[in-house]
Amino acid sequence: MRDQAEQLRLRVQETSLHAKKAKVVSVLSGKGGVGKTNVAVNLSLALSGLGKKVVLVDLDIGMGNVHLLLGLTPRHTIADLFEHHLSVREIIEKGPGSLDYLGGDNGLLSLLELDRNSQVHFVRELEKLSSAYDYIVFDIGAGLSEASLKFVLAGHEAILVATPEITSLTDAYSMIKLLHAERPELPVWTMINQCENQREGRAVHDRLNEVSSRFLGKQLANLGQVSFDPAVRRAVMEQSPFVLESPRCEASGQIQKAAHCLLGNAKVQKGAVDQSFISKLLSFLSKS
Repeated sequence: MRDQAEQLRLRVQETSLHAKKAKVVSVLSGKGGVGKTNVAVNLSLALSGLGKKVVLVDLDIGMGNVHLLLGLTPRHTIADLFEHHLSVREIIEKGPGSLDYLGGDNGLLSLLELDRNSQVHFVRELEKLSSAYDYIVFDIGAGLSEASLKFVLAGHEAILVATPEITSLTDAYSMIKLLHAERPELPVWTMINQCENQREGRAVHDRLNEVSSRFLGKQLANLGQVSFDPAVRRAVMEQSPFVLESPRCEASGQIQKAAHCLLGNAKVQKGAVDQSFISKLLSFLSKS
């Protein structure tokens, strides 16, 4: 099985100079209940609305609920890649607008617990996504499992969602320390959710960035905030993304601004995007 992984890695390296490669962004949080999945769903839709081809992948193992916020019921989930060896094209679901998504599975086994044959099949299917989309957005479970950490580290950027609550900030800093220890050069954005206003969002980011800079020597990028907005709660109750349900509300404007920020950063960070997500992921898995 190790030979299969090595052959796939070599094939990826041979085609990496010419093949289109998606930018891989992981949305994560230090603790649950901070609105991480809501941010991932609405940000993915905002990027899609700006003309980018986006696929949202639900990797929140145990709490996969992307489909609930989209108001949809997936025919297949990402577990079908492992359990039935379906192709990724067979399990991709159509979301609102032009957004595609892969549904999660609450019973999904850890990727590290699968046999090597299944791991190679999974990565080979991910390679198809990388060449077909502009953005792959991973909705990562709260905290980090050993398997999900590998996806984040192999990606191009991470978006850390936190709230102004002290418990959220403490857990967010723990997450920053972990990511920095494993891959110091990984760009990390903060997205402050459920704040009173822009001033509070900026203050929370500045607090996290100050601690990170002082003790880790790591600068955090500010992706903005999502303020308390009744439209967000209504949209969740209606199982409809708020950027579609209430496109002119304050929260939708903030998400749109964050999407523009990511696109602007893509031009600056092009060199980083040229590094293959698939090659990195294969390398991480081969060490497990």
